[in-house]
Amino acid sequence: MNLIQILLQSIRAKIVPLVTKLKLFLSPNYLLARLTEGIRTFFAKVLNVKPKDKNDYYTIGNWMVSKRLAFAIVIIIGVLSLVYIILSWNALFPGRGNDNINTYGYNNVLLKFAKGTVRIKGKSGYLAYEGDVSNGSCNGAGTLMNPSGHVVYQGNFKLSMYEGEGTKYYDDGTLNYKGGFHENLYSGEGDLYRKNGSMEYRGQFALNMKEGEGTLYDMGFNPVFQGTFTQDDIKFSDLIGKHASELATAYTGDTVMYQSTDERVRFMPDISAMTVEYLDDESLDKDATVESVYVVRDYFHTADKDITSFSDLNEIFGQPVYVGTAYAVLPELLTINEISRSTDKVIINGVADITENSVFTEYTEVKDYDRDYQIYLHTYHKDGLMYNFVTEQGLDTFSFYYIVTEDMSDTQQN
Repeated sequence: MNLIQILLQSIRAKIVPLVTKLKLFLSPNYLLARLTEGIRTFFAKVLNVKPKDKNDYYTIGNWMVSKRLAFAIVIIIGVLSLVYIILSWNALFPGRGNDNINTYGYNNVLLKFAKGTVRIKGKSGYLAYEGDVSNGSCNGAGTLMNPSGHVVYQGNFKLSMYEGEGTKYYDDGTLNYKGGFHENLYSGEGDLYRKNGSMEYRGQFALNMKEGEGTLYDMGFNPVFQGTFTQDDIKFSDLIGKHASELATAYTGDTVMYQSTDERVRFMPDISAMTVEYLDDESLDKDATVESVYVVRDYFHTADKDITSFSDLNEIFGQPVYVGTAYAVLPELLTINEISRSTDKVIINGVADITENSVFTEYTEVKDYDRDYQIYLHTYHKDGLMYNFVTEQGLDTFSFYYIVTEDMSDTQQN
């Protein structure tokens, strides 16, 4: 028995050092240290550039480059490239999901060569795009997502821009627009929706704005106005010259009618406008035409911004053709009173005296009004029409404006 124990102890004494050495040799730290030492020694020898004769040089023009130095540079570039490949392995070589769709990082160089349906991850790792790519861009059908996981756009792409038919969403995933696109902008026919989900407009677009024929809707998806739009707003000047029957067809929202002996005013609150139809004894009611349009806003809309000052208006229209006082007519007084009622602020000379007789809820007969009420005008001429901005003397802002033909503007100012 003692003999066996002595034998086992002898064997253990031989094996234990071997196992210890084997563990040491297989230790990651040991292997890394030996590798590092080997690389350091290798580069020390390579970079120990001591050429002995001209055969140790490469001749490049008038320059002589050490062969050992050139070799060292090649080795260093190779090592750095290998390190880059190892660190960028996942980015350079995309994974493939269960549905055999390649997934790339947003900065993956291989995306430039990918073709077909792929997935692209954003910088923080979220799925940013799924769809067709070619020639290094999103081309074809695809879906774009934001970091929250909501769809931003779904439709056709060209050169990584929205192009053709598509659907755009607000950041929370609510429908924003459905229709045509060109270079990321609304273009052609489309439907525009408010953030609460109700449709705002259906019709033509250009450069991301309402432009052309279209229909405006209220919150309940009821059409309130059908006509021409420009620079994302109703083209109010197009209402001038329309027959009363045409206007009634174009505007189907709430209406308040005022009528005096020779004119009728149609207040359309859904589009913040009033139209004036001048009557005569010989014309039938349906033949009355719109002679002027009052826009009940204290700004003038343009594609770039809403203009509120005369200094900015001068840049759009040029210098005014008339600046001064004028006696207010019925539509102007109605507009002043409407603004006073809806905003609770005093404008111009305050509320005007108007003697009314309410015939129906939507129809009021005007018996008389203050004919000595004065306003201050800045009048501009553009495209055969006169744009009159109503204000108080000395102010650089205005309360509302109206558009008339040149003949009517002369009549009203006189």
